[in-house]
Amino acid sequence: MPDEQSLLEVRGLKVHFPIEKGIVTRRRVGWVRAVDGVDFEVRRGEALGLVGESGCGKTTTAMAVARLEVLTAGRVLFDGKDLASMSKRELNRARRDFQIVFQDPWSSLDPRMRVLDIVAEPLRIHAGRGDVSMTDGDIKVRALSLMERCGLSKEFAPRYPHEFSGGQRQRIGIARALALGPKMIIADEPVSALDVSIQSQILNLLKDLQEEFGLTFLFIAHDLAVVEYFCSRIAVMYLGRIVETATSATLSRKPLHPYTKALLSAVPLPDPRRERERRRIILRGDVPSPSVERSGCPFRERCPEAMELCARQTPRLLPVEEGHEVSCFLYEAG
Repeated sequence: MPDEQSLLEVRGLKVHFPIEKGIVTRRRVGWVRAVDGVDFEVRRGEALGLVGESGCGKTTTAMAVARLEVLTAGRVLFDGKDLASMSKRELNRARRDFQIVFQDPWSSLDPRMRVLDIVAEPLRIHAGRGDVSMTDGDIKVRALSLMERCGLSKEFAPRYPHEFSGGQRQRIGIARALALGPKMIIADEPVSALDVSIQSQILNLLKDLQEEFGLTFLFIAHDLAVVEYFCSRIAVMYLGRIVETATSATLSRKPLHPYTKALLSAVPLPDPRRERERRRIILRGDVPSPSVERSGCPFRERCPEAMELCARQTPRLLPVEEGHEVSCFLYEAG
């Protein structure tokens, strides 16, 4: 029975991409394990941040949740319904309830379309399928209203994307994502391509929209400071797996996993004295290739606290206290 408080539940999610060689005859020689067994849930009305280094599987996880990547294994339950088992028609209807704001505001908008048409496009598509009952006049009014709500003047409606700054283009993408009145928005690094001065404006806009429309967010980022500001709960990913989940306040105050501690130690502090006094945790080596099959803990090769047990067994993501889970033998043994 699905949890009524959870809007999204992900269980045992795996996304593996085949590695092929050969010019005439292609043969599979291995797999890239981009996501390798992920479990999490997003509760109604909350913002869950999925954070980690580049290449850890965050975006692939988000795209798999939206069924824009093929699942190798696992289940994705949205509002109690399994997206992974839906037909194309059923999935198209379900997508009204979850929309995506993409990372790059320069490539996520069609350069040949006017702004009004970009924001109105989801409404026109679903109206054409019979999923939405709106006239052309209704669609135009709603698109203009959403533009204004996202800080875009009605005068911008006939313009093209190249006439706008990065922040304005991201506002267009946000307005488009709101068009169908979704329950959840998947925000894939929505501010990473923007200037720091613009990032706070976009984050504050998203916060206001969350409160106004009761939105749920799956928020993807590599910047822990951004995630701590926007999200109520955080899941830390490493090499295709979640290694720690907790509320933002708990994770900031009491990180447990060695990888989480290293990430937090790299976040600049506003107090210069505290910044000088604190100890940075420098991880050895680079992130291993997800194409190499390995046993044991995926973080053990870089972990300053690795034990012999870490090479033999894979730790499970287990609760250590209310609302705080960690995948590490340092706490499983205790």
